[in-house]
Formats: sequence, structure tokens, C-alpha cells
Amino acid sequence: MLVGLRKPIRLLWGYLAACALMGFVLACVAAYTLPGTGAPELFALTVEMTKAAMIVSILPSLVVIPIMEWRRVRRWFGYAIYGAVLSTVASILISGAMEKPQPLNLITIAVCFAFLGAACATVYWLIAGRYPILNEPE
Repeated sequence: MLVGLRKPIRLLWGYLAACALMGFVLACVAAYTLPGTGAPELFALTVEMTKAAMIVSILPSLVVIPIMEWRRVRRWFGYAIYGAVLSTVASILISGAMEKPQPLNLITIAVCFAFLGAACATVYWLIAGRYPILNEPE
């Protein structure tokens, strides 16, 4: 019975790890910009940013990941593009850059979050079993 749950559990762990990486990087950036932030604050910021990443990405991921699984997309490139696009669109919408666009800030936000989204998608791709070395025999 539990053998049938291996794949969904791997997908869930991959999603949680990708959100945790996103939360940790965002918390490090926030801690760097706030003076006098120590390790306890960094941990609390990481938890809160991870929650925010999960809230923002849950609906698109519930649509895209099953489609990619159904279509049997196994290449890293597809997941990296999805992570980059999701992260970039979410960061631009959340930051309010669309209301008062400043081109340099908008480009900086988009590029930085695209790389961060691709990195988080890579973590998901590795943990969810897309990398041939990590695949268990079925």
C-alpha cells in the first residue's frame, strides 16, 4: 500500500524543499537589509518566507506539476522555465512594480527572481526523482 505513495511523497518533499530554499534566500536578503538581525531572527524569517512562497506557488503548482507528470516531462529545462516564470511573475506582482514601474528595478527583480526560481525548480527536480541517479527501481 505504501509503495503506491512513493511518487506523491517524493513530489511533496520536492515542493517543500523548493519552497524552503526560496524562503531561506529571501530571509537572507531580508536579514542583510535589516540592521542587527541575528540567527534567531533569520530562522523566523526563513519560516515566514517559506510559508509565503508556499502560499504564492501552491495554485500554479497544483495545475502545472500534474500536467508535467502526465506529459512525462523529465528534463530539467522544463522545470527550470516553470520555476523562473512563476517566481518572476509572482515577485513583480507582489512588489507592486506594475503600478509604478521603474525599468531598472523591474529588470533587476525579474532577473534575480528568475534565477532563484530556476534554482528552486532544480531542487524540486532533483528531489522529486527526475535525476536518473536518484531514481529508485520501480
